[in-house]
Amino acid sequence: MGSDDTDFRFMALNDLITELQSSTFSLEELTERKVVDKVLTLMKDKNGEVQNQAVKCLGSLVKKVQEAQLQQIVDNLCAYISQDKEDLREIASIGLKTVIVQVPVNSVVAVNVCKRLVPRLLSQLESSTSSYDAQMDALDILSELLLRFGNILATTNLQKQTANTLFALLGHSRPALRKRATLAIGHLVAHLPDDIFEDLLKKILNGLETSKNTPDRLRTFIQVTGAISRSNAPRFGKFLSGVAPSVIKYTELDDDELRENALQALEAFVLRCPTEITPYIDTVIDLSLKFLRYDPNYDDGDDDDNDEDETMESDNENDEEDDDDGDYSDDDDMSWKVRRTSAKLLAAIIGTRQDLLGQLYNSVAPSLINRFKEREETVRVEILQTFITLLRQTNTYGGAEYEADASLENLAKRRKGSRPGTPIETDQSPRALLRGQVPRLTKNLAKQMSSKSVQTRVYGYTLLKELVTVLKGSLESAYILFVPSIQQSLSSVSHTDHHHLGTNSNLKIEALSFLRSLFRTHSPEAFQKHLGQLCPPVISAIQDKFYKISSEALVCCMELIKVVRHMDFDEGAQRYSYTSLSPEAKPYVLQIYNVILQRVSTADADQEVKERSILCLGVLLSRVGDELKQELTSCLPLLLEKLQNELTRLMAVKTLSQIVESPVCADADIKDSILKAVPEVASLLRKSNRPLKVASLHFLDVAIRRFGKVLSAQTYNELLNELRPLVSEEDLHLLPLGLTSVVAILHANPSSINVVKQEILPSVFKLVRSPLIQGQALDSLLALFAALVRTNDKEFSTLVSALVEPAAAPTPEGQFALSKQAFSTIAQCIAVLCINSDKNMEMTVAEFVSKIEDTRSSDSLKYLSLVTLGEIGRRVSLSSHATLHTSILAMFNVHSEEVRTAAAYAIGNVSAGNVGFYVPIIIQEIKNDPKKRYLLLHALKEVITRYTQKQGSQELESHASEIWTLLFDNCESQEEGTRNVVAECIGKLTLTDPYKFLPELQTRLRSDSAQIRGTVVSAFKYTFTDNTRSYDELLRPLIVEFLSLMKDKDLNVRRLSLSTLDAAAHNKPYLIRDVLAQLLPLLYQETNVVEELIHIVEMGPFKHRVDDGLEIRKSAFECMYTLLEKCRDKVEIFAFIDRILVGLVDQPDIKMLCHLTLVRLSIVSPTAVAQRLDDMVEPLQTTLNFKPKPTAVKQELEKNQELVRSALRAIAFLSKLADPALTPKFAQFLQEVRAGPNAYDLNQYIAESESRDDLYSSHLRGEPMDLS
Repeated sequence: MGSDDTDFRFMALNDLITELQSSTFSLEELTERKVVDKVLTLMKDKNGEVQNQAVKCLGSLVKKVQEAQLQQIVDNLCAYISQDKEDLREIASIGLKTVIVQVPVNSVVAVNVCKRLVPRLLSQLESSTSSYDAQMDALDILSELLLRFGNILATTNLQKQTANTLFALLGHSRPALRKRATLAIGHLVAHLPDDIFEDLLKKILNGLETSKNTPDRLRTFIQVTGAISRSNAPRFGKFLSGVAPSVIKYTELDDDELRENALQALEAFVLRCPTEITPYIDTVIDLSLKFLRYDPNYDDGDDDDNDEDETMESDNENDEEDDDDGDYSDDDDMSWKVRRTSAKLLAAIIGTRQDLLGQLYNSVAPSLINRFKEREETVRVEILQTFITLLRQTNTYGGAEYEADASLENLAKRRKGSRPGTPIETDQSPRALLRGQVPRLTKNLAKQMSSKSVQTRVYGYTLLKELVTVLKGSLESAYILFVPSIQQSLSSVSHTDHHHLGTNSNLKIEALSFLRSLFRTHSPEAFQKHLGQLCPPVISAIQDKFYKISSEALVCCMELIKVVRHMDFDEGAQRYSYTSLSPEAKPYVLQIYNVILQRVSTADADQEVKERSILCLGVLLSRVGDELKQELTSCLPLLLEKLQNELTRLMAVKTLSQIVESPVCADADIKDSILKAVPEVASLLRKSNRPLKVASLHFLDVAIRRFGKVLSAQTYNELLNELRPLVSEEDLHLLPLGLTSVVAILHANPSSINVVKQEILPSVFKLVRSPLIQGQALDSLLALFAALVRTNDKEFSTLVSALVEPAAAPTPEGQFALSKQAFSTIAQCIAVLCINSDKNMEMTVAEFVSKIEDTRSSDSLKYLSLVTLGEIGRRVSLSSHATLHTSILAMFNVHSEEVRTAAAYAIGNVSAGNVGFYVPIIIQEIKNDPKKRYLLLHALKEVITRYTQKQGSQELESHASEIWTLLFDNCESQEEGTRNVVAECIGKLTLTDPYKFLPELQTRLRSDSAQIRGTVVSAFKYTFTDNTRSYDELLRPLIVEFLSLMKDKDLNVRRLSLSTLDAAAHNKPYLIRDVLAQLLPLLYQETNVVEELIHIVEMGPFKHRVDDGLEIRKSAFECMYTLLEKCRDKVEIFAFIDRILVGLVDQPDIKMLCHLTLVRLSIVSPTAVAQRLDDMVEPLQTTLNFKPKPTAVKQELEKNQELVRSALRAIAFLSKLADPALTPKFAQFLQEVRAGPNAYDLNQYIAESESRDDLYSSHLRGEPMDLS
């Protein structure tokens, strides 16, 4: 390092950095001093690169050296920054910042750095001889130090001196220094004790009042209030009543820069002190609207925002004049900054006050719409962004009551008439108010969409896209206003230069994205007259040279084709209905075909363009194949060719599926190509690509259904051979698709049953033993057995024997041959066989009855027999077997608990098949035999659960009163399991006659018995499971009374009440929306840790901490999670976030629930969550840094790892909201995590969050996720 050669000095420093980064590297004290001296000397080196390398070296060195050398580094650097040499001062300043950034937080080194550095910096700032530049550098370093080690400073006696020094600098004559002092105060106040904080704030408030005549000082004090509110909102909020009126008052002074600062401060108050600012929110809104129009140097005649008497003609006449006015500029005019800040303030209000949406549409929306004509582009863009925020908030929170949600597919299929999933609008709901403003909005925006500003048009298209997404249409008569702009935007030829990529490309993509949303959300009839204006721009864009534009154009074209010819699928009739192709559309069909075919045939096209062009071709042929008969026969071989290419085969298979399913493609035109494709696609089932397997199975299913009669026996054999490996539990998503294809083969070619027996059934009989078969996999398995027995009834006995065989296998005493789920699967398969073979059913039932009566039968065989009898009995009446119930009830006395449970299941399901015959027997047994009561109640639960309107409604109702009395006789049982069964029975029985039973439930709410109250409120939960609205008017007035048991004195009753609220929010959220204001305080109360419920249990030498309130807190946070999804427009989001922050320091189970809730919050309320990111750092950091005890067992270690993963997942979603300027602590925390041991996992979750964010956002926005 002492060499005369610059390169040697540089490389020596580089080698030293490499060594210092090693964990095993250490220095002797003497060597350490020499190294520090040399590095500090090289800070003054004449070569800039050597200086920079010395600074880097310092960052690694401070973590290794002892305190004496650390003091020397700090002292020398402080001496350097106080010198007059500018170069040395700058490099020393950078060196000190490097030292501060590299030192770990909460380390001994950090404490030493603070003790050494802060006094020197304060001394330099207080010195009258320090130069301006030296003070600026000192402030920069102090600000960085306060940001990272503000909590350490709290352990020293320097806080008061720091506060006084920084406050004194607020009166400095130089604006830049005052600004940096403001920033430093913002970092400082987060860690000040209350007395110093209050003293500092009082001085600032006093300065605010006494600086009326000194605008510079006044601006500074206003900026400081904003900075403090961002850093320490909870404490600052107590003083807001003294600050806000003054800030509002000073906006009246004739000083544009002061107004801008005041409005920025108010924006900080709105974001950080939402509760305290509420009394002033109307004033702030009025102030924002006033200054949104503030333009003293330009008179546009805008005297009335709501002037709607202007005609379209006068607008058109003045268009040119408006454009000329738009070129006006004045370099001295700063009023545009005031207007831009006003728009940002309104955006902050809109983003955080969803409770004011209705008011905002009445007061703010008209002014924003009127200001679309803003002459300054940056302000105009800000106004458009503010309105976009309003639309997004409306999409997330708008509307009153909601109908059952509808999938995107249903929305696309039902473009005519009513659209499911939309809110039931009242005249004053946000969506209704927005709908009323659409004409004025479109008229004002259309004028701006013809401007020269690319940015304005980009945001204009974004706004329009959000508008049609929120309203699911509403531009039927107005979209024509934007067609000229769309034509203009899509007409220019693309280039590949950087400038173009940043401007015109974005414009084209946004225009196409808007068109796509427009087509999806409107009736096809609305576009038929204007296809001549809409088709050419899209066709032109498909040919664009820039792949992103071409790709977006292809997706847009898919929607355009659906508009050209609309198709509906009738679920009931299982067929398509479609309209004839209009004469206006015919000329464009061939043009679209030609450009798509050109894209499909291009070998060097981008992969995304290739995929979407093939998919678009499929949409075109499936919709208008009858108009392209000649083209169809020529392009199908091209698609078969694409099957050979690994990159395009997935899209080719999907496209062929669309063509096969199309009702307009004639068999004669496509049959030969499809028959060639079948074996080719079947061979793709061997590939490891899972999406390709899914698409291939779907194609085989539709191809067999349509052309199964003409496929050869050899082809069927090959197909079954390829399907055999899929009949396993390895992939439960592919399994049902594979079994569905086998069923389709049996229907199309019954003679294949022998091959099915050889190739498929051995795997099927292994499959039924799996505990994983349920849902779609089980449904497809049942369909296969139904198809088998229908195809050949003679196979019945063989199939039943093979199914029973696993249960008959010998097992050790007390053990079962299979899992309960496997027994259930086999039982349902046998039941399906019986239902589809009437002549064998009676004999089979008799065989299973004999098995349960045979004392030699194993428990496994008895269990299977009972479950099978139950599955058959719930489908058909078994009353012809006179002694059946006697045989089943006898099983209640056996030793095996599992067999007794199966007997209860069997008698319950058999009773559901013939309510009138069996229910009186169950009731009598409950009365006569208390020992069997628990099992019989389970049987009764099965009856009530399985009961439907078709299955003996009158019979069950005739016994309802007797059952009701019987159930309440058992609801005070000491056994919680019995009470739970009784509650479920009561709840579901209530649904049989709600007008009779709901009032009776209500009267029992006031019972003195906690067991009865708990049973009643738990029963009330099951009344929400019925999705019909036939008795909602009965439930609505009872909601508050039932759920008020959340404040019951009994802990268990409160927990059950929370569970009931969760069920209500899940199933009938519209019933609780209007009463949430009463229920939420009770819910939030249960999220607190109650110390009285925590006690210590001694277990030998160990002491175990038991928290009896844990379960109720978990129920409360689970309920909050549900409410955020179902009723978020009725939840005050800042109070909600406060409770989540409380949960982040609770038990691990609750922390994980809070992490999940944070993920959802980050998507639906990003603005509000972003304000609290810094508050989340400490609990998240604690979770990540927690180290289990050395004696922790494996289960505890795994649970902690799961908790860490949960925290990282939440951090990944929150990271998208982080802004170093607004959330410095979180940004720093994120940087540390990315550099720590969890960096890889975090990056994985960030990548995952991108796709999940898109999924959730597209669900909210009503848009498809990825059409390719």
